[in-house]
Amino acid sequence: MLKLMKKFPGGTLLIPMLISSIIGTFFPKLFLIGGPTEALFSGQGLNFILGSIVMLSGCSLNLSSIVQVFKRYGIILSARLLFNTIAGILFVKLFGLDGVLGLSAIAFIVAITSMNPSLFLALSQDYGDEVDQNAFGLLAAVSTPIVPMFIYGLISPTPLDYMSLVSIVIPLIIGIAIGNLDKELGAFLTSGMGLIIILLGWSVGAKINLLDATKAGLPGILMVILYYLLAVLPVFVVERTVLKRKGISSIAISTMAGLSASVPLMMIENNPELIPYSGEAAAVVTLGVIGTAIISPMLINWLDKQTTKGF
Repeated sequence: MLKLMKKFPGGTLLIPMLISSIIGTFFPKLFLIGGPTEALFSGQGLNFILGSIVMLSGCSLNLSSIVQVFKRYGIILSARLLFNTIAGILFVKLFGLDGVLGLSAIAFIVAITSMNPSLFLALSQDYGDEVDQNAFGLLAAVSTPIVPMFIYGLISPTPLDYMSLVSIVIPLIIGIAIGNLDKELGAFLTSGMGLIIILLGWSVGAKINLLDATKAGLPGILMVILYYLLAVLPVFVVERTVLKRKGISSIAISTMAGLSASVPLMMIENNPELIPYSGEAAAVVTLGVIGTAIISPMLINWLDKQTTKGF
């Protein structure tokens, strides 16, 4: 099985995610028997696993490499946020909340801002270096629901819950402290990263209903196309021209996260005008999760073969 997973870019996360999503779609109550089985295999432990990965990522982050992480990914993520913000505002100004061709504004904003740090970590282990792998914590911090809420708040006042950001930063800081104060302990904890990635893939897959993706139809396909044209391509150009790198990093951060499907439900609590669009937005993101999880690793694999190995 490990050989099979390693044949695919990001396979240590994607293969468990695919198997889990198939089981969750067609046998949703299979593991709902309580106890450790339900906690481990039904996706209930997703936040615990995500927090563990953030902390382990911090354990591997030497203080001396933090500058390199921010130098490389600070520019990439800042560019991504800028382009996402411009695209989100223009979409609403041009098409309103109803959007265009069945793609609503809330679905567009949530999808175009979505980034999957978990798949990024798996891809960085396959193609990147230590700096890329250490960027997981930073990417996780900017992949919280606060980003689409912030962009929508520029159009319609929306209270921001900063605790989602704080909850990512705390385990990251603890991990950095462990890794730099006790390097032996940090190395020991980091050695379990491979297992945690597999468990994370399974937990994320348990939250994905493949049948929901079929409901997205044309709006979902349109969103995947717009995602690469408006979110990925501009950042790819920035990475190539400003950082003088191959552009793999900008693609590696560009897969939609399954957790983003729940963001519209969070937003309607303070924005009741979004209620009619929440179901459609969740379906669009679900299709985007599947589509980008296939397309981005394939693009990275192709791009990596064109030049020397590495991001």
